[in-house]
Amino acid sequence: MSIAALIAEYTAGIRELNRCKKRLDRNDPKQLAEIRTVSGMLADMRYALEWMRRGRRPGSRRGAERHDIYRRRELHASTEPPTEEERRKLLDCMAVMTERELTCWLLHMAQGCTYAEIAERLGLSRRTVKQYVERARKKVRDALGQTDDVQATCG
Repeated sequence: MSIAALIAEYTAGIRELNRCKKRLDRNDPKQLAEIRTVSGMLADMRYALEWMRRGRRPGSRRGAERHDIYRRRELHASTEPPTEEERRKLLDCMAVMTERELTCWLLHMAQGCTYAEIAERLGLSRRTVKQYVERARKKVRDALGQTDDVQATCG
């Protein structure tokens, strides 16, 4: 599924949630909890939609400006489960990583933390975190036989 298709689905979902929210009676105490739930869902969907459109975490003022990176990339690589061979290669690769490389890579790739957030958590400089993540990515790409234009993920 492409990012464009996901964006269309999320946009339609937001429209439907807005319609649902408008039908709820704000004066009815029984429906207040429902209104809060729908509002939370709308906020989450808008956040995800902005992330997909911009290609980076919403609210970020700076970052790697790779315009429309997600639009150019199909999601099949991240939605297909890794093969047994890929899983084995990845585990072997992770065993070779230093503890810092592995920690920084997992925080960045699996948990979506920024370099600055990781640096603050681990008491390192942002540049050091970036170097650890880049080294780990290179090891993963080399282990999986991927080219530089494919982002190494943790599957």
